[in-house]
Amino acid sequence: SPDSIENKKWALLGYELPGGKRVLTRKAQYHYGWDWGPRFVTSGIWRPVELRAWNEAKIIDFNLQQLHLSDNLATVRAAVSVESATKTNATILFRIDNQDIERKISLVEGINNFNLEADIQNPRRWWSAGLGSPNLYESNVELKINNVICDNQKKNIGLRTIQLMLEKDSKGETFYFKLNGVPVFMKGANYIPQESFYSRLTDESYEKIIEQAANANMNMLRVWGGGVYENDIFYDICDRKGILVWQDFMFACAMYPGDAVFVRNVEAEAIENVKRLRSHPCIALWCGNNENSEGWNRWGWQMGFKKSAQKKQVWADYQRVFHILLPNIVEKYANNVDYWESSPRFGRGDTRSNTEGDSHYWGVWHDAEPFSILEQKVPRFMSEYGFQSFPERRTISKFAKPEDWRIDSEAMLHHQKHPRGNSLINEYMERDYREPKNFDNFLYISQLLQAEGMRIGIEAQRRAMPYCMGTLYWQLNDCWPVVSWSSIDYYGNWKAMHYFVKKSYAPVLAAPYLEDKKLKIKIICDKLIASTAKLRIQVLDFNGKTVTDTSKIVEIKPNSSQLVFENKIEQLLQTSNQFDVVAHITLSDSDDSTLILSERALYFGEPKNLNLPLVNIKKQVTPTDEGYNITLQSDHLAKNIQLETEIDGHFEDNYFDLLPNKPIKILLKTKQKLVNMENDIRVRSLVDSYK
Repeated sequence: SPDSIENKKWALLGYELPGGKRVLTRKAQYHYGWDWGPRFVTSGIWRPVELRAWNEAKIIDFNLQQLHLSDNLATVRAAVSVESATKTNATILFRIDNQDIERKISLVEGINNFNLEADIQNPRRWWSAGLGSPNLYESNVELKINNVICDNQKKNIGLRTIQLMLEKDSKGETFYFKLNGVPVFMKGANYIPQESFYSRLTDESYEKIIEQAANANMNMLRVWGGGVYENDIFYDICDRKGILVWQDFMFACAMYPGDAVFVRNVEAEAIENVKRLRSHPCIALWCGNNENSEGWNRWGWQMGFKKSAQKKQVWADYQRVFHILLPNIVEKYANNVDYWESSPRFGRGDTRSNTEGDSHYWGVWHDAEPFSILEQKVPRFMSEYGFQSFPERRTISKFAKPEDWRIDSEAMLHHQKHPRGNSLINEYMERDYREPKNFDNFLYISQLLQAEGMRIGIEAQRRAMPYCMGTLYWQLNDCWPVVSWSSIDYYGNWKAMHYFVKKSYAPVLAAPYLEDKKLKIKIICDKLIASTAKLRIQVLDFNGKTVTDTSKIVEIKPNSSQLVFENKIEQLLQTSNQFDVVAHITLSDSDDSTLILSERALYFGEPKNLNLPLVNIKKQVTPTDEGYNITLQSDHLAKNIQLETEIDGHFEDNYFDLLPNKPIKILLKTKQKLVNMENDIRVRSLVDSYK
């Protein structure tokens, strides 16, 4: 039992470390319980075990290094280590880009190191999603003795440069990533382990979750430091999909020991994982830990030590691992990827958190600050922030019986791991929404609350580029069915937030906001080429009557955020009540107005204050090869349409607004059959949730 080992070590330590006994064991830290996951301190072998036999020699390491990269030429090196049982002659063959580089070698007993280089003419660069193709080159190394292949290894390489740019400026210090010389705004999420019991995971599990991230226009995932160094397939898929990875070392929210035995163990762990992952082009950063530095400097951890010598020892141990050991390992083994000591650099109580380094902002949620604060607290790079919601009823039905479908039941409370979680959701819900009429509608509104709140943060951060150059919300996924900050629940169902994220992370986005009694619109463009588009702003009442209608052709600058429209709200509304109208904003291709680049409905008040009419939504369901097409039409505005069904499937869009007399078609992708096509798909809008 890990507990018995930890208890003995804890007794010998002589003082208590923040984080508790879990810090003494190099196990996945989330196994000890988190505010989104259960405590399952497992023990045992959780990854495959192999018995490998070999005769004369074997390849023990194959590292692909990029030595040079330009538009015309790339030079790559295969650094190969061979372990030989005897002194013998051999041949080593390095194959890449239809080239064979062969060398006769002499092996001695023990470890032998060889370098083979190849030039690639007119190289195809590896780009992150949205900027270009994530081009990969296949490579292979063969070891032959007496013309017989005794070992071979295969690896892919992506030719690219990646840098973390830290440059002093008039406002502080930048924090952004430059890929192939191009500053890239990072759009993504924090990724946690997908399972409490890791042996349940399959290759399909990884394919699905990363595909869902890519479908939401993400280009970066942060592998959080309280989980595990992921399986190879995770990084293989990220390579293929163009998803960059911010990789934490596995230390989170604690202070760790620094004795010689522990440090040697950490050193072996770090070297093994850095070497294992160093050839992956998706790796963008190695980060020492999650919130350890903030906890020590901002959370009062130092007050727990009565003796100054103990405090000095704990901080010296921190420095030994995170200031010396890990950065040296990254520099030596990581193929020119940068190291970052701790995320965030400063806590939110430090004013520098908004002007330099990365930021974790939890004033929203933990401090119950309004979502609007996210428009003011915009950092250089937001690497954590979030808000909880409940999963959908189908997910809840898998762990709670109908009689327990209330937020204060024992079953529901067991799946809410934050001590103030439900009360905070209620508090925020009361601010923005009317009281839901039942539990089912409470679930629905909790997801809208999360989605709208996170959209405010995402779009504020994107609008602020290039001052802010990244937004990674907490969190992408769950490790069990739970009330949490995730945008995708444990069973892979998209919450409202993930649909909103997909739209807010669009490569070209028209982002409206209200400021100084004006409606302003910025166009954010991640693409690297300039273009033109047609911007249209229609103010409609909830019956579909046009109040004002404005359009203009706009020049879209590459890799930028630019203000393209502003007008006084009173001029846009004319004599209309602000709670009776919606601004429908579309950005379409200037040559083909049917090609919509971005679409958004903006309201001039909180949802609870809107005078939404009762709606009559007409629905037509027709089968297709992929599932079912659902055509919807309403005579009045229907806000936040939710489509539901009991069969397994995925709606291509959901929680959207349906304009009056503007039909919309949504695809339900599913391999299952509906028993009754009309009744087995339920439709609800916000007004239907009212008590």
